[in-house]
Amino acid sequence: MLNRAKLSRREFLGGSLAAAGLALAGCGGRETGGTPRTGPEGEPKSGGTIRLASLASILSLDPHTEGVAVAANFYGYVVHVTDWEGNVGDLAESWEVVDELNWIFSLRPGVRFQDIPPVGGRPVVGEDIVYSIDRLRSVPAAFATWDEWTDKYEAPDDKTFTIRTTKPYGYMLMTLGSPLTAVVPREAIEQFGDLKSHAIGSGPYMLKTYGRDEGFDVVRNPTYYRPGIPYVDGINTKVIPDDSSIQAAFRAGAIDVYNADNKLKADAVRGVGGVSVQSYLSRTYSVLILNGAKVPAFQDKRVREAVDLCLDRKAMIDKLHFGGAELAGPVGPLWDSSLPADEVETAYQRDVGTAKQLLSAAVAEDLRFDLSFAALGNGADRASIIKENLADAGITVDLKPGELGVWLSDLLGGNFEATAFSHLPYLSDDIQLQSHHTYGWARAPAGFLGVEDKEVDGLLEKIQETIDNDERIKLAQDVQRLILKRHGPTLVLYEPYGYWCAYDYLKGYTPTAYGFGLYKYDYWIDKA
Repeated sequence: MLNRAKLSRREFLGGSLAAAGLALAGCGGRETGGTPRTGPEGEPKSGGTIRLASLASILSLDPHTEGVAVAANFYGYVVHVTDWEGNVGDLAESWEVVDELNWIFSLRPGVRFQDIPPVGGRPVVGEDIVYSIDRLRSVPAAFATWDEWTDKYEAPDDKTFTIRTTKPYGYMLMTLGSPLTAVVPREAIEQFGDLKSHAIGSGPYMLKTYGRDEGFDVVRNPTYYRPGIPYVDGINTKVIPDDSSIQAAFRAGAIDVYNADNKLKADAVRGVGGVSVQSYLSRTYSVLILNGAKVPAFQDKRVREAVDLCLDRKAMIDKLHFGGAELAGPVGPLWDSSLPADEVETAYQRDVGTAKQLLSAAVAEDLRFDLSFAALGNGADRASIIKENLADAGITVDLKPGELGVWLSDLLGGNFEATAFSHLPYLSDDIQLQSHHTYGWARAPAGFLGVEDKEVDGLLEKIQETIDNDERIKLAQDVQRLILKRHGPTLVLYEPYGYWCAYDYLKGYTPTAYGFGLYKYDYWIDKA
């Protein structure tokens, strides 16, 4: 099967964004359609700089670690995973699925790295893909499923990349199109040691300035292989660690986009002249993770079920999001594999009386644990509600706030008793499902939460090996029902709506879970 343009998004679901703890004010949310704005907006115009704000510090620019959330500005990928065109080639001009195990990717001619020392604008070759995947696999908390399904990958010549799997793998294109799988030049790593504060790729933008707590500026890459793209001269992202200050900057016209996380905040800017507000259901979703490796009581299903039964998810939605969120099963409501809403609601009925009985039967009436969270956004409020919910059954929760970078390091290292947070938006249902594997989505020792479930693991592995989309959806729904009965150790809470507030002179985009659209660069500014 030779693909010279795109492969339907429904044919190959998968891939992921790792939890990087970064949410740009211009990123996040649900696609209300997925088709870029057209028609009355007129012809695209070149020039101008888009101004954004980030509530969080920009921890790193390294695409294979914490910099994944900003990587698509700078880097090329074998394929692009999009919501408006399906899976399309980026570095790969075409690909052939020889059989269920063998893939051949033919690289696009004329693609070059940015003309920055020490790379100097040289062509991107197949060996760069091999090197980049090797590097990704070598970093701490690497996605260990590469080891599970990869037999070999190589570059037989400069214009070809091939990969052979040990078994059928239904998420191949999404994995290669994940922002984690950025293609980097070896020379940059050899000179700088890492890419935490450097960025040299083949993507649409070049790094101008970067500061962890200040933000970063990018400018158009003049040698990008798509002529005339991007239309804008650059993007300025400023770290503003206070939402009210971001809103004030937006009202004053100092930034062009304000991504409000609830209706009240969006209502506060609806009256600003020349501003439009669009609501969307986010691909982010909130979870409570119980670490049985640190708190042995969580290894007992009765204890986990008691915690689950205490959670008042609807109260969280009302208090934190003013009703602007939906209950979410192990897979969020946007995906074809999600469970029916009434089935999820039934599974999440609160029952404190039964919770107390379960704790008594498990001899865990005095259960006490630390609940860690990043001191960012509504994390403290969510943790406080969880604490109040569990207190109704006599469970004592000690809140443990942490600086974003420290909390993230503890999360990835499994160094917590319990933690609550909102995931970044993911490209598919795969990482949502695989996070319920005994060793987590990354299949790493640090992902072990003290609870081994071979039945769930077996179904999750079967899903990854299933190429047929309809069969994969059925399997995904089956495993979700099983996960709900297991009550963790990862308990999904809800998926919120967001509110994209932008000045009307921004054109050519539809708000998506990835701001202007992951891998979409043909938006423009029209202030005429």
